[in-house]
Formats: sequence, structure tokens, C-alpha cells
Amino acid sequence: MVPHVNSVLFQMKWKAELRASGAMTPRVPVRFVAEQGRALRVIDIREKEELTGLMGHIPGSLWVPLERIAEVYQQLGPDVPVVLVSHSGRRAGLATQFLQALGMRYVAALSGGMLAWRNAGYSATRHSHIFERGLTTATFVEEGPLDGPLTKAHIEQHVGDPSQVRWARLSALLMSGRRSCVDGRDEQGVIGTPGGDAGEFLLALASVERITGKTLDFRAVEESLLQELEVFGRFYMHTDTQAWEKLVASISSDPRLSNRPLPPLNDEAGWHALLEHPAPESRSALMEHLLEPAHLGCGHLKLMLTKPGDYGVRPELVRSFLRAYHDLRWQGMPDLEFVTLAGAHDEAAVLSVYVEQELWDMSSIPLVSPSVGPKQVFVAHPQVAAKHRDHYVEFFRRLPHLVTLEPHHVEPLRTEMNAIANIQLGHTLQHLAKGLPVFEARFEGGDKVRVVEAGKV
Repeated sequence: MVPHVNSVLFQMKWKAELRASGAMTPRVPVRFVAEQGRALRVIDIREKEELTGLMGHIPGSLWVPLERIAEVYQQLGPDVPVVLVSHSGRRAGLATQFLQALGMRYVAALSGGMLAWRNAGYSATRHSHIFERGLTTATFVEEGPLDGPLTKAHIEQHVGDPSQVRWARLSALLMSGRRSCVDGRDEQGVIGTPGGDAGEFLLALASVERITGKTLDFRAVEESLLQELEVFGRFYMHTDTQAWEKLVASISSDPRLSNRPLPPLNDEAGWHALLEHPAPESRSALMEHLLEPAHLGCGHLKLMLTKPGDYGVRPELVRSFLRAYHDLRWQGMPDLEFVTLAGAHDEAAVLSVYVEQELWDMSSIPLVSPSVGPKQVFVAHPQVAAKHRDHYVEFFRRLPHLVTLEPHHVEPLRTEMNAIANIQLGHTLQHLAKGLPVFEARFEGGDKVRVVEAGKV
């Protein structure tokens, strides 16, 4: 089945990327394409020999030579998101203009083409499989019924499909990527860890408090978050549609805001705009609503706040973080990403992703899509998350004006973060994935992966 655009948020992100490009020809950056997974189709329009030549092609992309470009519109229709790829982006830009004229609403060129893709640290392949796939080729063939948990065969097919896995160097992810939640509703193929960047940041702060014996106040938390953005860049936190609807209803019924212009309850784009840039006089009341546990769509963060004994994090530390996060967003900090995931949890397995080698900053990391056919999986990258915590140790060591981290604190901090992370992951999966099968995908190089059954949650 060919996916169509039906997400207001995807449309908003798409339009935002096009506005940011500032070009007459619609273009989207490498990062956006790498993260969208199967939410869009990547189509290479270069000559056949270019795809298997030195530059290679994006794994999982489709091939339509420039002289047959009209077939993209004829076979996919006007509403399928498509990104066209050429060597530098020039040919793709011309093809984009042509498809736009035919009536395609969501078509753009990859800004900088294959040159930019490779320069950003994402991998390419020279495999000839690209010539075997058509525009409407199914990317998932059922291996048995899908009305229950996923099987090892389903997972093997999924991680063996290059359209569901992107590869990036760890250094590129540290500089311009982000850690998303293990939540299977996030279709983007990214690094998964409980709570995403927000969960890892709170885990680090709580560990610093434990090791140093010092309590971090709001000022220290906000300054730490600001420094995090300066060092690591983009920062991810998510909610979901259920929590979002409760938040909107709660704000709408607040008498303190009754004299303010509020969007209709069903105007999702209007509410996102309101909460992105609220009037200064409304912010205090809005912050109270945003801190309510029922209005947190990330189950991991909600459990941190409501079950502090299980998670080893002070509730006031969580609230300080949330206040700092929204406060910096309202000040215009562009690197803070607030994603709304659609639908209810429907995950049918837990998948942990490993690379069968010791990681270093230039290692290539597989980014696995959480969408397995019509089902979802919780996706975690314990190995990569642990590596990132090593960088957190160095990060806090270099903030002496906020945290006094003595030399004898370094190794205990690393050990504490990983120990708490394992405990938190166990508690979160018990709440959200109880009874589901657990699999490990162990990648050996770019084209070999072994799937291991690891019991049940």
C-alpha cells in the first residue's frame, strides 16, 4: 500500500523544511530525509551506472530515470510524499518542478543531492537490488498472521529490508541527530532510548545529584539544558494525541485564559502555534497545564514523575526540566523539538539494536524504523545510548560553574547512569510492553544482521 499524507504534523514539518530552504525549487535537507523512514519515498533519478558507481545510492531508495519521471505522478498520485535525488541536486530540482506542475503536492529535491548525503555522514550502497524494486512494490510481505505479537521471521524480514534501515556515523548523530523515545508510534528511523533526549538528560541530572550529593535547582537545570543545546544540538521530547487533547481541553476551560483568543478544539495547527509562541501574560497559566502528568504523552517521563521511587529521579527535578524546556522554547530556541505521536500504543514486540563491534565515534550505526508492516515495535539502542552517556560524563566535567564533578566522581557517574538506565528501561517496558516478545538485531557490517530471540517482557 502506498502511504499518503494524513498527518497534520507531517504537513507542518514538510512546509517548515521548505520554508527554511528559502529556495524557489522545493528542497529538503539530508537530516529530514534520513529521519522520516517510510513516511516518504526516496527516488533516485540519476543514470543507471551512477547508482552502482563510486557515489552509490541511498539504501532503500527507488530508481526512476529522468526520462520516465512522469511515472512518479502516474503511479503514486498527488498526495504521496516524494524526495528526488541526483548527484548535486540540480537535476532533482528540475524534476521536482515538473512533478509539481503535474499536480504533486509533496515533492521536493534532496538539498545537495548524494554529495550532501555522504558529507553528512550517512551511508550509501552500490547494490543492484535497486533495479528490482518498482514504485508500488510492497515493502512488507506477511510471514504468518499479524493479529498478535510479531515473530522472529517478521523481525528478520524487517531489519533485512534496506528501506527500513538507514546507516549513519555515530559522530554525525552526536552532532546533528537526536535520540527519540523507544515508542513505536514514531515512524522515524532514529536512535531509540526511553524518553529520548529528555529521558537521557533527566537520567544524567539525577545521576549527578546522586554522585555529588548536591541538589540541582531550576537555574542549574535550565543552564544545563542550554549548555546541552550548545554542545549536542537538537533535542527531542514527544507527547501524543491523547495527552494533547486533554491538554487542549484543560486550557480551554481555564477561566484565567477565558479572555484570550483560543483556537477551536479541533484546530491542531492553531493549538501548536499557540503553544509555540504564547503571549507572555498567558505563560504562567499555560505552564501549569503543561506540567500536569495527565498532559504528558511520553509514558517514560510520566512514570518518572508519578513513580519516583522506581525511577530514581526527584519529581521536582522532572518539573524543573519541563519548565526549563518550555521556557526556552518560548524564548525562541530552535533546537527544541516537540513531537506529537498519533494513535494509541499498538506495539507487538520489543527490538534492541546492536552493532557487533566496539563503538567509536566513526562507527556506522543502523537506524531502524519502528514500523513493521502494519504493526509497530519498541526500538531501543542500548549500546549507542551507553556510548552517549560517556559523552555526558565529559559534558558535566566541563561545567564547573554548575556542577562540581571531582576526578573521583567520573567513573561512579558513568556506572550510576548505566545502572539507573537499565532499571528505568525495565520499569517502562513492564508498564508499556508487558508480555511482548523481545528480540535483538545484531548487525555485522552493512549487509549482515542476526536476529536473536531474547524472551518476553
